[in-house]
Amino acid sequence: MTDNIDRFDRATELAGRGKSEEAAALYRDILAAQPKHLAAAKALAEIVEAGRATGDGAAARKAVTDIETESTYSVGKTALAHGRFDVAIRCYRKILDLDPDYDDAIWGLAEAHYGNRNLKEALNWYRAYSDKYPEDHEARHMVAALGDGPKPVRASDEYVRETFDHFAEDFDKQLLEDLEYRAPKLIHTLFRDVSDGPPGGLDILDAGCGTGLSGLDFRKYARTLTGVDLSPEMLKLAKAREIYDELLERELADCMRGQPGMFDLIVAADVFCYIGDLAETLAAAHIALKPGGILIFSVEAQSKRGYALTGSGRYAHKPAYVRKSARTAGFSEITGRTDTLRMEYGEPVQGYLTALKKT
Repeated sequence: MTDNIDRFDRATELAGRGKSEEAAALYRDILAAQPKHLAAAKALAEIVEAGRATGDGAAARKAVTDIETESTYSVGKTALAHGRFDVAIRCYRKILDLDPDYDDAIWGLAEAHYGNRNLKEALNWYRAYSDKYPEDHEARHMVAALGDGPKPVRASDEYVRETFDHFAEDFDKQLLEDLEYRAPKLIHTLFRDVSDGPPGGLDILDAGCGTGLSGLDFRKYARTLTGVDLSPEMLKLAKAREIYDELLERELADCMRGQPGMFDLIVAADVFCYIGDLAETLAAAHIALKPGGILIFSVEAQSKRGYALTGSGRYAHKPAYVRKSARTAGFSEITGRTDTLRMEYGEPVQGYLTALKKT
């Protein structure tokens, strides 16, 4: 680092004395050793573009832009992760001023405006990204969630897979530490309240098992513990816990339909929030359960009729709709309760948890 400082000072001196070729050679040496040295890149671009040293002026200027955008993006990404949304927005806008095609900055603006609860502006940027990449499932889903157009009855498998693959590595930290995630513990508590069976004797399906947070609590009750999830990256982390007898990468309803009468208990923590119309999933769970089997799950609660795709990209359900759908699928409700599932942007996310019995 000290050598580069000395060389930069020497190169600047040479450039000032009109020895631009020698200065350019030193700037290139500095960049070879320290590719992100912005001052050297700018100085080299200046003398090359002015014709005082040989080289490709456009390439030299692009190198400056690349360094500036990369460093600014790093600051913006860190700001976004720490909830400093205004800082992130300034960084991403600066990047687009430098390089209008910097796609990650377009996505970053959508996320930062969403974090700032400026949903109209967030929609504009999600739409800009979706227009550029119409096959991007996450962008399409967020446009549907925030826009006025038709709403899907459930999130697509591709959206769920991409979303959870994307943040699998940080999933436990983000949910448990940053969001005070409580759904698995609440489901475990509800199970203990309704169960009178001995530990170790149940065939259990952990539906949407993720990294295995629910599995940790239910292993001791299981004769067999099966996990199913759409995200291969989440399943890798679940496997590392060494608590499951079997892990399946499959769509949930399809998985349950294919295993009739296999399970005493199915648990699903924060899974049905990616499903609007519950009919198909509840019918599949009824097939997969043994006679008298129990299904316990959580939904995000709302007071409006039925269910709705919210601006978060998740679905919220009215408890009365959940109970009606359960009866239609052949379940009776043992008990249900409301509670806080987690925090989001400093506000509690209210949920409804229910324990259903196959009739």
